[in-house]
Amino acid sequence: MDFANIDDTARKAKDQDKRFMPLFGVDSFRSWILYFRPGEHTDMHYHMSPETFLVLEGKAEVKGIKGEQRIIGKNEIVFFGAKDYYQITNVGSEPLVLVGN
Repeated sequence: MDFANIDDTARKAKDQDKRFMPLFGVDSFRSWILYFRPGEHTDMHYHMSPETFLVLEGKAEVKGIKGEQRIIGKNEIVFFGAKDYYQITNVGSEPLVLVGN
């Protein structure tokens, strides 16, 4: 059994200027924090496994490769299937903090 404090991990990401901060990981499961400063974004990309992202702080614009897009905020979650292309952008004036797995 493992435990993590999300606030401490998000603060560490900010202090160390790191976007990706792992929380847990094994062969079949992993969980992490993503930290975006205002205006920062990922490239359009995909993963071989499904992923979810839960917004803890801030506002994100989520775009798909077919032009679909939506703004999500605190306590909203998005699911991407395996090989779904997506891009995440911090569209707010505050940091965007996500939990991914």
